[in-house]
Amino acid sequence: MTVPDTAHSAAIAPLFLAHGSPMLAITDIPANRFLRSLAGTMPEVKGIVILSPHWETEGQKISAPGTLKTIHDFGAFPQALFDIQYPAQASPDLVSQVAQFLQTAKIPAEEDGSWGLDHGAWVPLSLAYPDPPVPVVELSLPYNSTPESVHALGRSLAPLSEQGILIIGSGSTTHNLRELFPEGTEPAPWAIRFDQWLEEGLNRGKIEWFSDLGAGPEFRRAHPTEEHLLPLFFAMGASGREAAPELLHRSYSHGTISMSYYRFPSAEAA
Repeated sequence: MTVPDTAHSAAIAPLFLAHGSPMLAITDIPANRFLRSLAGTMPEVKGIVILSPHWETEGQKISAPGTLKTIHDFGAFPQALFDIQYPAQASPDLVSQVAQFLQTAKIPAEEDGSWGLDHGAWVPLSLAYPDPPVPVVELSLPYNSTPESVHALGRSLAPLSEQGILIIGSGSTTHNLRELFPEGTEPAPWAIRFDQWLEEGLNRGKIEWFSDLGAGPEFRRAHPTEEHLLPLFFAMGASGREAAPELLHRSYSHGTISMSYYRFPSAEAA
């Protein structure tokens, strides 16, 4: 599989997609329905590059060319989740493009053929694009990443958006698995407040707003660890410009997990 000629492709605005619990893949909740409808609102996609917080590594890793195995990196869930396979391919052309842009930005990266797609990648992709129609490349989240470093990572790949490649950060804008309630519970006020703080910063369009994540209301309650929040800034950087994103959907899973979905306007669309 190769990346089609992108000379006349429309720019594809980067996305931030919440993936919540793996149960998102098989549970009829608002976020599931939103993702199932997403592709119908998008231009034609030539390839997908996705950053997941479930692949944390020493240094930057990218998918090696070939078939990406579906990783069921969870336990104690229904068999139906383990039965899901997402047979995506990482094409040599797309892997090479990603590697070249990272090299240009002086971001050292290594290809890794031992990983594949973890649930942070295949769960949202299997809903939005149930039959993988295009090449997919996953990026790891290096240990000790910061909002600024993942923003720079996204910025380095911004030209891909202008070639019809969909760049995705996958995570959650609130992610405290210690405070979960029955599905359908009204959202917790602290989760709403943290989302409002994030939105204020995103609307300013400047990554400097997020240099001190602890300034967010009850930050450590919203994120006992920050890896699920960082992919938001990857998508922000991949837009290639300072601009307010479009909130496409927001609902709350288990009362505390914010299922927020953003589209970041790309530079070509400015």
